[in-house]
Amino acid sequence: MRLAGPFALFFAACSAAAPQKLMTFPDASDAPFSPPTIQSVSFSGNGCPQNGGKKQVSGGWQHFAFTLPDFAASYGGSKPKSVNCQAHMNLGGGEPGWQVALKDVWTRGHIELEPEVKLTQYVVAYYSQDAANTISTTQTVTNPANSSLARDITIHASIPKESVIWSPCTGSDGYVGILNVNFRIAFTSPDTASYGYFGGGKNSTVSEKWAWTWRRC
Repeated sequence: MRLAGPFALFFAACSAAAPQKLMTFPDASDAPFSPPTIQSVSFSGNGCPQNGGKKQVSGGWQHFAFTLPDFAASYGGSKPKSVNCQAHMNLGGGEPGWQVALKDVWTRGHIELEPEVKLTQYVVAYYSQDAANTISTTQTVTNPANSSLARDITIHASIPKESVIWSPCTGSDGYVGILNVNFRIAFTSPDTASYGYFGGGKNSTVSEKWAWTWRRC
């Protein structure tokens, strides 16, 4: 399934003194069931190589987050124009009779964009037990101003509840399944001399945070 209606975040030229809205994340602690546990997490993709920098995973199921020190893409720079990372989360210990689904993905990193350069993020999620059943979203960031943009940003992918991919119904053994979430950053521009970058900043690393929804089954 492909989610229609990608949205765009347009950043005009702004001064360093412009205030930046603080990001807040939902709290899943009010889940009406005992949440599953993360039995293991692994990664694949050129943005998160197994032999690369140390990835930090934190938060457990309710506040799952991770950092990707190797993730960097650029247009007109030394990094690939398209970089992807796929996280594989093995969930177990769930409450029988419940299903969980990924609802939100926040990707944070440092962006640099010259005019006419567009960054597109693609997020694809599916459970290994039914790999043909996927959800896909896109988010774009452009800089239409006549000056360059350089700042830390958070790109938010929100999946409508009617479109989420539900886990298999948890049985008596508590096993939930393996959730795979692939996100990819790609740059395009009609100007081959332009420059764009997304990755770690002076004091930051690319990171992601996920939020969830649930239902009885």
